[in-house]
Amino acid sequence: MGVTRTHVVACAIAGMVATGAGAQQPAAPIPVSASVTLPARTASLAAINGSALVAVGMADGKVAVWNGRDAAPSLILASHAVKVLAVGSSADGRTLWSVDREGLLVHTPFNPAVEATSPDAGPSSSRRLDLGAERIVEAVFSSDASLIVTGGEHGELRVFDSASAALRHQIRAHRTELQALAVRPGSSLVASASAEADLRIWDMASGRETSSVDGALSLFALKFSPTDGTLAAGGVDRRLTLRDAATFKELRHVALPAPKMVASLAWSPDGRWLAVGDIDDATLSKGEIHVRDALSRAVICRFDTGGMPVSSLVFAGERTVIGVGGTRIRAWTVPATRPGRR
Repeated sequence: MGVTRTHVVACAIAGMVATGAGAQQPAAPIPVSASVTLPARTASLAAINGSALVAVGMADGKVAVWNGRDAAPSLILASHAVKVLAVGSSADGRTLWSVDREGLLVHTPFNPAVEATSPDAGPSSSRRLDLGAERIVEAVFSSDASLIVTGGEHGELRVFDSASAALRHQIRAHRTELQALAVRPGSSLVASASAEADLRIWDMASGRETSSVDGALSLFALKFSPTDGTLAAGGVDRRLTLRDAATFKELRHVALPAPKMVASLAWSPDGRWLAVGDIDDATLSKGEIHVRDALSRAVICRFDTGGMPVSSLVFAGERTVIGVGGTRIRAWTVPATRPGRR
């Protein structure tokens, strides 16, 4: 059964029982350590390589840079005129990349050591991607921003070289709208999921499908481990599922308690932890974040979100988790020692 992010059919998942590892709860939610309100709604989020900074794309076309501590962004770039679908950075963090819904691809010279406090970045340059006739609804950069993958409203994937904006592959990947995309760090593999509840793995070098999984309910979030390539996935089925990096068969899973669906995921840099953002399927306006041990699936800690869901999550450094939702960016810190339990 296909379900879109904006048209969740709650009755399709009614009666699912929350079971699995990690059911014991941490003592108390960890409060927000820093928060910023932006001038427009957030649309995309990425950690900037080699730093503790994040880049945030906004619905008004601007890109903000934040250090996770200050009460205001370190930098705001007026890079686009329309919604920024994806942001990324070069392997050394010295170039910021962004792409908007009309296919304008922008890269800006950037020095994380300086720009954290500087109001200006270097001059930007841009190219236009050939998106064809299909409206793009999802986009993601590879971990070093050398490639960008776009997903269309009718299931088409396009793979581009970022430096030249050249189209490498055009793939009829799904029959319905793309819901999630993820590129495996240091690899040519990309995972895609559509509203038709199908998960596909593609080799960007050849443009060919390497694996597929057909499910019953839609996936909203996909993320590869930065260390071993394990694929984390979740969505309407209320399950966080971990899949083998080679075969993509299920390794283990944990169920979320009703009425929570998986909305966003982030791996820690060392692959030990998974931050999970959920959303209430009854209202689509309430949500929480918890961090799990990737191996045991036990909940390490929970974050106080004030009930507000996050649309994207990243780790900025080893223990700082940053989430965006609405016009807000917020940061939380995973404790150095595991919190006490009730």
